[in-house]
Amino acid sequence: MSWSPGQRQLLEAMGYTLYRPAGQEPPPPPPEGPLLRALRRAARRDDLSGLPLPAWEQLRADAAAKRALWRRLRTFRRTH
Repeated sequence: MSWSPGQRQLLEAMGYTLYRPAGQEPPPPPPEGPLLRALRRAARRDDLSGLPLPAWEQLRADAAAKRALWRRLRTFRRTH
């Protein structure tokens, strides 16, 4: 089934996994996804431009990437 970008965003926000044909790139995360809101809240600021973020898919799948991100986030809070 083909979903519009708005429908995809709503379904992903509700926790549904949307499957896509092999070789097709995943859609970019919604601009205000739960992960981005959590990062902004943890950084105590809206501007995360100085924080190097890994790919969203890597954050979802790799626990080591998540741990490294939170270490960088703590450093980012202290220096900015």
